[in-house]
Amino acid sequence: MATLYKRGSRYYLNWSEGGEQFRRSLGAIEKRAAEAILAEKEAELHGLLIPTRGVLVGHVLDDYLAWYRAERPTTYRRAVSALKPFREAFDGSAAETLPPLAIQQWANAREAKGSTEKALKLARAAFRQAVTQRAIVQGPMDGVTIPKSVISRAPPYYARDQLRALARTRDGALWIFAAATGLRRGELAKADMARDVRAGVLLVESTAEGRTKSAKWRAIPLNRYALRALRALPAGRLAPWHADTLGDRFASQVAAVGLPGTLHWLRHTFCTILAQQGVSLHEIQRLAGHSSITVTERYAHHAPDYGRLAVKSMAAWGRKGYPSSGSRR
Repeated sequence: MATLYKRGSRYYLNWSEGGEQFRRSLGAIEKRAAEAILAEKEAELHGLLIPTRGVLVGHVLDDYLAWYRAERPTTYRRAVSALKPFREAFDGSAAETLPPLAIQQWANAREAKGSTEKALKLARAAFRQAVTQRAIVQGPMDGVTIPKSVISRAPPYYARDQLRALARTRDGALWIFAAATGLRRGELAKADMARDVRAGVLLVESTAEGRTKSAKWRAIPLNRYALRALRALPAGRLAPWHADTLGDRFASQVAAVGLPGTLHWLRHTFCTILAQQGVSLHEIQRLAGHSSITVTERYAHHAPDYGRLAVKSMAAWGRKGYPSSGSRR
């Protein structure tokens, strides 16, 4: 026999099997979802369902994150952070008997917090990988609709006077070099000028010691701002710190001069300035190492002619159709 009880916002499932007592946390789910799990457990205990392998959600996510760390080390920490709320809710649940309804209700309840979409996509990938590797027979995510984020903002960047302020900070030369090359945080942390700069071109290579996000190499010609910054930097590694430490150093220095933003704003600045100077999106994609042109299209509105001709074409119609500002209705 199985029973259900609630403590705080979380439901727990108790049952007896083979003379032993078991308890499992179901997480902060709605009563209807908890009762569905209870009914399923009752059916299993009475031989109406084939018992599952008992693989927990936490096991599935651990295996997936181990793969993720090896394949995508530059975004591993963000993946761990994004999955944290999902793990807090479902880590102790059995992967094969977790009802899609419970996940859907959890997602709907968290939608306003804006952190659900990434967590659900990662969880879906983890369950699908587990099915492919035959760790589980079926995953619970196929019946879940992932809410689309309603947040859409233009990529932030630093203006000319803000870059001048950054140049005066302790590691100002490093920040200007990053803004002039568009390097990601991990790429900046592993860059070695003695090894990576050849004939005025910075080679960003994907190696066993440090991969690029796309696992592809690219070449970035160094402009006069990058070369000037380079002369003020060490001859070997540009930044002899871990990528996380690099982000912390930037955060403290940018705050000291009263500016907003994170280290990634320097990469946005690189792409934005290129777009403002009329560089094609395909060229920006190659220089920045974007995985697809869709990523680069975020900067399209900075192009010198973006939308201007289209809006200007309304002027001819406006001379006949628009009322003048002083006319009465």
